Amino acid sequence: YDKEVRGEQPLQVALNRLFLGNPGTGKTTVAQLYGRILRLLNLLSNGSVVLKQPGDFITGHEGGTEQSTLAILKNATGKVLVIDEAYVFNQSNYGKIAVDMIVSKVMGNPGEDIAVLMLGYEEPMLKMIRDQNPGLKRR
Repeated sequence: YDKEVRGEQPLQVALNRLFLGNPGTGKTTVAQLYGRILRLLNLLSNGSVVLKQPGDFITGHEGGTEQSTLAILKNATGKVLVIDEAYVFNQSNYGKIAVDMIVSKVMGNPGEDIAVLMLGYEEPMLKMIRDQNPGLKRR
């Protein structure tokens, strides 16, 4: 706020986040609030939530995971893409392909019209972050 009052550019931040915790702790509810806030701040063009599971990305056949991941990302433009139980990506090569596609398409740069939230239990999520694409941690 102070920067804007002084006519300076506000601090730009990436919108992607990890929400860690047990079921029933309000992660999805907070994701919906997060989307509304980002929309009100004009950081997202829509702000609604697209709720997905890793199985929605993974097809199990050659080229299918890439296609479904791209389609999901395209549909989530302007919105908050919530991937619940995202640690499941760590359980197969197709999961790695989906994560690699997400990392390559969602750079985490300020001004991107998408926010990706990965939700899940703390320990398996942190393991996934360590084991998957090195760019995932930066985004």
